[in-house]
Amino acid sequence: MPTPDGPPASTSAIQIIAEPNGNKGSELSTAIAGAKHSVYMTMYELDNTTVINALASRASAGLDVQVILDGSTTNKSFNTPAFNQLTSAGAKAVWSNPAFTYTHEKTVIIDGTVAWIMTMNGNTTSPIDNREYLAIDTDPDDVAEATAVFTADHAMQSITPSGALVVANSNARPKLVQLIDSATTTLDVEGEEFSDTNSNGIVDAVSQAARRGVVVHVIVSNGNVDPTSVTDVTKAGGHVVMTGPTSGNGTTSNPYIHAKAIVVDCTGTTCTRGYVGSENFSAGSLGYNRELGVIFDTASELAKVKTTIDTDFAAGVTQ
Repeated sequence: MPTPDGPPASTSAIQIIAEPNGNKGSELSTAIAGAKHSVYMTMYELDNTTVINALASRASAGLDVQVILDGSTTNKSFNTPAFNQLTSAGAKAVWSNPAFTYTHEKTVIIDGTVAWIMTMNGNTTSPIDNREYLAIDTDPDDVAEATAVFTADHAMQSITPSGALVVANSNARPKLVQLIDSATTTLDVEGEEFSDTNSNGIVDAVSQAARRGVVVHVIVSNGNVDPTSVTDVTKAGGHVVMTGPTSGNGTTSNPYIHAKAIVVDCTGTTCTRGYVGSENFSAGSLGYNRELGVIFDTASELAKVKTTIDTDFAAGVTQ
């Protein structure tokens, strides 16, 4: 049964782009280039020269361009060329707050009116070789919350988000579990990682959904299958597949599954709610990283995610 509190808050002001779509991520760079006042970016990895040049151009033109790049030991050297170019152009670039293991978020806020909340890093290959989802959010409350999180993180200050967005490491696990618990007929989960075996975590919620009769489909990327999580879900009656190539070996026709998405209660491609964001379904991502995602109920955009998930599930190998 659904949780007593019902499904989590969701927004309708969403447009979804599923990658790869042949445009090589040009929608994002075009949006940045069209900014009139400000661009705020939080990014785990950034090496796409078109995106970097668009940011630098806006900074050189006098716009308020602020950037947070992941400065962990894993990524600092990788992100340094972008950091240096943006700083030289006049952008206010900072390294991420070390309070988080990784700043794994992938968000771009333009002119204070639209937030691109993505699974996609700012890499050249991401929109070409990976399965990615980009949520373009124009809900004023969501944009305000995303901006507040960005402002706090840029200033190395703490913040407790209180809006509808899915924010790690503040509220991501309970909100995603609440979404999963709300499913009454179908539940589709597509993730690069599926390993949050914490008590009352993602794997437990998905398994419980299967036990109560929900048709559960889980897609996991090649090379990231956690046997314990797979066993928990399949023993409960769910279906788990692995698909795509390993990381770094994706192609447009056979993308690496870098997605992080959920859709619930679908009849065909008509679903009630869904999630897209940077949060992986792992204990580390939900508990120790800075991440950002959004839960939405826009029928036409949910259909895009569901259609893509069905394609990926059909191509998968049963675990």
